[in-house]
Amino acid sequence: MITFDTILNIIEKFYQKATHDFMIGYHFRKIEDFEEHIPRIANFWFLQLNGKVFVKADPPFDLINRHKVLGVKRGEINRWMVLFNETLSESEVESEVKKRWIEKADFFKSKIEDSIF
Repeated sequence: MITFDTILNIIEKFYQKATHDFMIGYHFRKIEDFEEHIPRIANFWFLQLNGKVFVKADPPFDLINRHKVLGVKRGEINRWMVLFNETLSESEVESEVKKRWIEKADFFKSKIEDSIF
């Protein structure tokens, strides 16, 4: 099991990169409340990686519909994956957890692409 604090740390590092990225940063700079958003995203990944929630999400997670309204372009999704995988590879998380996390991210990438394109 990967701890919530470890996930939170990785998500914070990813958002630091993504917010300043030349290609996708503008999506992340629209987020008004990082203090609420980032722990919510960490909670989402805690559920995906551990099979249970750390804190009950309110409102429930609706990943696909939340991304539909953003007007994300295909290349931007690929850039998200590059930055996310880079952040994971820089972390000290066990290789099996990294592998599972990347598989989950790929799964959600394809679901988002299917719903948008």
